[in-house]
Amino acid sequence: MSPASVVLMLLIVAAAVTIPRGEAQLTCLEVVGGYFMACLYFLNSGGFLPAECCRGLRSLAEVAQAAIDRRSACNCLKMLVQGAAEEVLRRAGLLPETCQISDLPFVISPSTDCSMVI
Repeated sequence: MSPASVVLMLLIVAAAVTIPRGEAQLTCLEVVGGYFMACLYFLNSGGFLPAECCRGLRSLAEVAQAAIDRRSACNCLKMLVQGAAEEVLRRAGLLPETCQISDLPFVISPSTDCSMVI
């Protein structure tokens, strides 16, 4: 297993255990490991945006109908990009617009206030 794979798995596990769920149905493992996984290579390397990334984000937006699920997804993705390089943060912030997803009600950024997501 490559060092990058180990780091990714540790991030997913950390996100799964550290984000309080409350009544949320979505877990960080589902958000990052399922809906967002196809976006990770693009975020880290740039280049061509895989269609699977946009499909995953669209599916996440469709599944996260309750405000608590949208806040949970926001917190998971916020934690995932915490401490990322500026270029990674730029690409993450542009994902909803690039994928033409208007119903993802937050920017993927460490500075996003997920408590305000409705």
